[in-house]
Amino acid sequence: MAFVNLPLRYIEEHPNYLDLFLTRKLCPELGLDALALDAFSPEWHKRTARIFHDAGLTCAVHLPFFDLRPGSLDRVILNASRERLLHAVDTARVYAPAHFIAHLDYNSVIYSHFEETWLENSMRTWELVLDHTGDAPLYLENVFELSPDQHVRVLQGLGGKAKACLDVGHWHCFAKGFERGNLAQWLSALDPFLGHLHLHDNDGSADQHLGLGLGTIPWDELRAWLENRKAPVSATFEPHTEEDFLATEAYLQNGSGLLFP
Repeated sequence: MAFVNLPLRYIEEHPNYLDLFLTRKLCPELGLDALALDAFSPEWHKRTARIFHDAGLTCAVHLPFFDLRPGSLDRVILNASRERLLHAVDTARVYAPAHFIAHLDYNSVIYSHFEETWLENSMRTWELVLDHTGDAPLYLENVFELSPDQHVRVLQGLGGKAKACLDVGHWHCFAKGFERGNLAQWLSALDPFLGHLHLHDNDGSADQHLGLGLGTIPWDELRAWLENRKAPVSATFEPHTEEDFLATEAYLQNGSGLLFP
């Protein structure tokens, strides 16, 4: 199944995006950030969920990540991060999400000398989150991780209760995939855990969230891997502008593959 990203605050700030999703029947992966949690009432979320559900659209939810440290060594920061994540999951239930996305948030610059403590704290955070997610799967996404190793360790430690979301755009720029050309390594390492993909393009210099085909990500390599993989994987397309959405749509319609059931 395929989704398209939509920050919930955009529904208030840019109402045309809601119209775009409804008219084109796009299933949203809703970005539930701090503003959407603190500024919008439970009734607002109920009304918004009803709009999507009445349109026959399945929702997913991207949990907040700004300033959160789910594996923090600082007890106060760790507890605040957990509180924010659990609040978000509980708020998101009204959307009956097909899945949840959260950032793993391992940064070697910060944690390389404290990886075991980070690992212990991180796994406990995700265990707490999983206690609230119900039947909806939790996918942990890469951002600044330079290798898939920390994902593998966390997901192994969680015993299969959570899965991986490979953000191909983040691999390309933040993990220096454009230099290393090691997409196959990431796919192989995460294959036993992989349940979801985040798809957007860039030229390797920054996290540009371009439409597919407008950057230098090797989509042919990903397509070939998907065609040979037996287990299905869902995906979210993450353009940050309507123009990049239209470019992604055109790319997919031009026989590029990357289709999801």
